[in-house]
Amino acid sequence: TVKKGDSVTFTNNDTVAHTVAAKDGSFVSTTLKKGDNFNQQFNSTGIFSYSCSIHPSMTGTIVVE
Repeated sequence: TVKKGDSVTFTNNDTVAHTVAAKDGSFVSTTLKKGDNFNQQFNSTGIFSYSCSIHPSMTGTIVVE
């Protein structure tokens, strides 16, 4: 859970590539290799579900208040 206007940094600490893709299409990263980061600022409130487009079973949710 973050506040409106906050940024979230996603870091790939895995040995395989991943992405971060919002299910509503509001954001998507490039392919992240080990050690790569993706930063996303959230300027509106809501619940943002995301997954890895390479590994769709890897999911998460950001709540913006």
